[in-house]
Amino acid sequence: MCCVIGAILTVVGVGVLMGEALTIGSRLPSIDALDTPSSEATRIYAADGQLIASLYQENRESIPLSQVPHILQRAVIDTEDADFYRHHGISLRAVVRAGFRDLREKGYAEGGSTITQQLARNLFLTSAKSIERKIAELLLAVQVERRLTKDEILERYLNQVYFGEGAYGVETAAQVYFGKPAQDLTLAQSVQLAGLIQAPSHDSPFEHPSRAHARMVEVLQRMVDQGDLTSREMATVLHTSLHFADKGNTGFVGIRAPYFVSYILPMLRQRYGEEVLYKGGLRIYTTLDVTLQAEAEAALRHGVDEALRRHLSVHQGAIVVLDPRTGYIRAMIGGYDFQESKFNRAWQAHRQPGSAFKPFLYTTAIMRGYPLTKMLLDAPIEFAQPNGKLWAPQDFDHAWHGLVTMRYALENSINVASIRLEEEVGPEAVVEVAHWMGITSPLQPVLSLTLGSNDVTVLEMVSAYGVFASGGVRSAPLAILKVTDWHGKVLEEHVPLRKVVLSPEVAYLMTDMLRGVVLRGTGTAANIGIPAAGKTGTTDDYRNAWFIGFTPSLVAGVYIGNDDDSPMNHVVGGSVPAGIWAAFMKRATADQPKDDWPQPDGIAGQILCGTSGLLAAPGCVRPHSELFVRGTEPEIFDLTDGRPDPVEGGPTPSAGRAPVADLPVSVQPGVGQPAVVQGGPPAAVPGATAGALPLIITVPREGSSGTVPFLVQGTTRSGAVVHIVVLSEIGAQRIQAADVFMQADQAGGFAYEVSPWVRHAGGRLVITATATVGLDAVPASISVQPR
Repeated sequence: MCCVIGAILTVVGVGVLMGEALTIGSRLPSIDALDTPSSEATRIYAADGQLIASLYQENRESIPLSQVPHILQRAVIDTEDADFYRHHGISLRAVVRAGFRDLREKGYAEGGSTITQQLARNLFLTSAKSIERKIAELLLAVQVERRLTKDEILERYLNQVYFGEGAYGVETAAQVYFGKPAQDLTLAQSVQLAGLIQAPSHDSPFEHPSRAHARMVEVLQRMVDQGDLTSREMATVLHTSLHFADKGNTGFVGIRAPYFVSYILPMLRQRYGEEVLYKGGLRIYTTLDVTLQAEAEAALRHGVDEALRRHLSVHQGAIVVLDPRTGYIRAMIGGYDFQESKFNRAWQAHRQPGSAFKPFLYTTAIMRGYPLTKMLLDAPIEFAQPNGKLWAPQDFDHAWHGLVTMRYALENSINVASIRLEEEVGPEAVVEVAHWMGITSPLQPVLSLTLGSNDVTVLEMVSAYGVFASGGVRSAPLAILKVTDWHGKVLEEHVPLRKVVLSPEVAYLMTDMLRGVVLRGTGTAANIGIPAAGKTGTTDDYRNAWFIGFTPSLVAGVYIGNDDDSPMNHVVGGSVPAGIWAAFMKRATADQPKDDWPQPDGIAGQILCGTSGLLAAPGCVRPHSELFVRGTEPEIFDLTDGRPDPVEGGPTPSAGRAPVADLPVSVQPGVGQPAVVQGGPPAAVPGATAGALPLIITVPREGSSGTVPFLVQGTTRSGAVVHIVVLSEIGAQRIQAADVFMQADQAGGFAYEVSPWVRHAGGRLVITATATVGLDAVPASISVQPR
């Protein structure tokens, strides 16, 4: 009885399948279309709707079978369909094997398709896995076998099949992967290509070399099993080094912005796969501004051409332009000429930014509460390295600038002063702030960090500077706004991703300092007569030069260098890069409002006197304005005339700096530790010898009383910088009465007249003097009773 029921079910099943086959067969496409495959191109649009690029329908160059190496033909046949020359379009053995595996995997794990079936599917069907499609594939394969010879089928298959990287057919694949025509492929190269057919993205030698090698081993083993190779030949191939062509951004026609398109391609390929991306008719809407893109390209090319004309040995560069308010990427130029080099230096090249990294240090300092008037010492210094050698950083001009304000140090890119500031705030804090602001590359928390010793990309730097331009808000870089299928169905859509990372006050102070770079510092070549700010960057031996600058509505970064890392001819960030930036921004902002940054309510301006950091009193000969976070501005007047004590033979001081002698300094264990002395005339550092830094306050004496104003005098080492702080104390109240820097004369003497602006009967004045030479610093302190 069971046998009868089984037979009936079998007959019914066969009948159902035959009926289904007849139904599907009546709807099959005509194989007359063998030579006219159709597919829909993917199109990429700029922000204003202009078409900027079309992805190839199929990047193919057909060749006759006679130009395909025999060993490549055999590699493909052995791998994809070993019975190709023995069946009539359908391999029952393969179908049965695939069926059992499908049952085991509870799905369509293996198709069991012959080369003829694959050709029929590629030309007439989709890749969706279903019983209906499999039946159609079998029926079409029979028709193709009746229409074409085996060699014709193989020829069309080899010209149709997809090898990844936008390459259809063996001829294009040979060019893409090995830079040669198919007829010149070696055995190893042929085996590599044959292995790509099954899963070109998964086994790509560009993206996944280990997977590609593993697949190559599988192909070789199948060729050995089929008798087309010996085991010795297999071993020889496995010991052959494969040299691939440079990975190009193949598979698209760049109409106006090939570097920009090459930037978004990896994202699209990852999300949709190569089959859909290159044949699925996607519509991709981007943030690109075609006008800014053209202007950026023209500026870069002109700048490089002009540099070459001047024999500056400049060959490559990159520009990235963002809208800091949204993160929209408005332009991206990744090199001088896309046809010559498809490598995208805007985001693929990691280069040292030099001093263009310093703003992250100064941002950290302002966040810690440091005013722009904080004095930093620029004098020789050395650091012991793990290899036992000494690192002695220098300034670009190989001169020493003495005591300088934070503003002056950043505007003029003073290296050693910046390193001392980094020692105070800590490299780890600078790394954290840089990452908050948009630097995604790994950063090492070392003292050379502020000099730009870590590699970053132009896109990262431009994005991070956008935080200053937008008042402290970070907008993540955004290139793709929307993707739809060719029917208009939205597949993905993006809006700006914004996050507050700096207070408006910190961002404004940093922007104001960076404006100073452009107005009077190292970046004056970027001054285009409108509110703008930026920073230069130059690395050792002139190998990389940068300028990152911004207005309220645009932030743009320019990188200049050579791909072989060879030095340029004295090119600095303030020369060629700043000039390119200015040329671009003049055109980019020509029709835009010349807006300035609004000053936050939390910022206050004050008129200061000289380098004292104190408010200017009547009679100050060097008054100047400065900005502070409200509540941190000074409240004490500088009652001197603002002139630092003269130094015989020393430089004339200018706003923001005070003179200091060039003294060799080395870091020694135990030297420079605080030593406070109170009591006993005169105040001195006990045990001061020629090997240590001496400091003696000779006038007034500890505990003495007298009228004000009074004179503070003392001795220390010749040329030492002396910092005198006077505090007025009455009860628990402490008011700063003076804070001044000066330099000891040739004999080591120093003197300063204290004229407190407050009078507190019954209080006392605490006078602290600190002498500094390099990292050696020693204080002495006394108190007096004013009358």
